[in-house]
Amino acid sequence: MNKSFLLLLASLLSPCAAELASAQTVDTQAQESPIVIPPLFEYPIAPESMENLTDRSNWMMANFWTPFNFKSTAAVDQNALNHAFMVYSGPMRWADRAVVMEQTDKLLDKLAKNPTLLLQFTKAAEENLYGPRAQMIIDEVYIRYLDKIVGNKKIPESRRARYKHQLDQLRNSKVGDVAPSFDFMNPSGQKETFRPGWLTVIEFGDPSCADCRYAKLKMNTDLKFSNLVEKGKINVLFIIPDAEDGWQEELANYPALWHTGASDKVSEIYDMRTSPTLYVIGTDNRIIAKTHDVNTAISIATAEATK
Repeated sequence: MNKSFLLLLASLLSPCAAELASAQTVDTQAQESPIVIPPLFEYPIAPESMENLTDRSNWMMANFWTPFNFKSTAAVDQNALNHAFMVYSGPMRWADRAVVMEQTDKLLDKLAKNPTLLLQFTKAAEENLYGPRAQMIIDEVYIRYLDKIVGNKKIPESRRARYKHQLDQLRNSKVGDVAPSFDFMNPSGQKETFRPGWLTVIEFGDPSCADCRYAKLKMNTDLKFSNLVEKGKINVLFIIPDAEDGWQEELANYPALWHTGASDKVSEIYDMRTSPTLYVIGTDNRIIAKTHDVNTAISIATAEATK
């Protein structure tokens, strides 16, 4: 998480360093001068009387957008809105879940009357809660935005189509839901079917992807994890979505105890917005975790297997 975001968030959740809220800084990837984006409005600061982090975060959920003009029909600066949404979404990790969901619904009710803003806020939610640059992934919140925009007939179908695809994927693969079955072809050319039923880690990726190779190495060399795989306590799948010619050879050096293969349909079923995307699926057939961080997947699966 970038340093400027943490400093700004700290200033809004505590009475200290309030001056940081007066301007927003976006870091560039290169070592260049930062780009300063004028804020859409002055970001509210939680009252000094609130000492509890959860209380301050709940307050931010309820009051952050108070200065914003929802009645304007003109589009706002998308970069400034993205930054405002980033700051707004930060306290979601500490706020009560019920408060987050309630305030999300109230915000969306206001946006439903303004298709232009609804589309812009959904883009900001995608940037900050779903996309590759998101500070955190909160699917249950982002799904609410997708529901609203997909159901809004005032927005052209061509603009809603990509969000409908995202919504279908997320609905199929939410944490806590039963993991969908899918067919795949193994390197020998035989058709297999994944059906949940035992503790499983699925890595959806590409053997030529550096992060995917790192995930493979970590799972194969983590002593405790690999011992549990050898004992049959954890099942591991490596699946290539939409594979190209020659994929069988790329899987030749994968661990013999893993199930590997390719599927040209699985990307329509599972949400896999990053490469790799890893799922941990429990013995009750439900998705325990969805992550791009292999260390998190290993930790969760190991803990489940050793309960």
